[in-house]
Amino acid sequence: MYITRVKALAIEALQTVFDDQYPVAEFQGLRASLEYPVQETQMPSVWVRYTDTGPLVQAGVTHVEDRDEDGARVRPFTRFKFQGTWEFVVAALSSVERDRIYDELIATVAFSGFDTIRSRFRQYLQDNDLIDLTLRTDEIESTGENAAPGTPWGTDEVIYERTLNLDLLGDFAADPETGVIVPLSKIVVTPTVDLTLDDEARGEDGFDGWH
Repeated sequence: MYITRVKALAIEALQTVFDDQYPVAEFQGLRASLEYPVQETQMPSVWVRYTDTGPLVQAGVTHVEDRDEDGARVRPFTRFKFQGTWEFVVAALSSVERDRIYDELIATVAFSGFDTIRSRFRQYLQDNDLIDLTLRTDEIESTGENAAPGTPWGTDEVIYERTLNLDLLGDFAADPETGVIVPLSKIVVTPTVDLTLDDEARGEDGFDGWH
């Protein structure tokens, strides 16, 4: 339901930034994928993983929202909240290239508010229509680096890795019957007043006639 979309958003946001307009020409078209690079032509690469760091929680006790279409009430849907971590694993065939890509990821995540091109990463996430995401950009964790000889394509070259972790919070609304996520653009909040039995007896405005 939401896992596939959360993973896809990370890939799509990176691809949006590292296009032919990226300020560092060497990294224009940088590969970002949910699959580890298994061919030399796929290097360097950013391998994206996602892990939940807390339970999937309903937005409130017996929380239900109504979905209306063309003024007619349709079956209800409910909202869930989650928290997790994106892991961006940089893989390259030299330590220098790995570190340079890692620095570009830091710049994209932490300083996107000051750069027109890099800001597209955060903007893409904010504009998506299915998952409401909040990124924690004030604390970015590195889980270390690695270098090991041997490649998936059968050579003795060394693959250098370094991982950047980015925590996030999110929520989504889904149709409980189909499991389909409801687009955020379709959600319209309409305030209503719950009437008590006494109110209903007197009329919606509380007026029960002249005395």
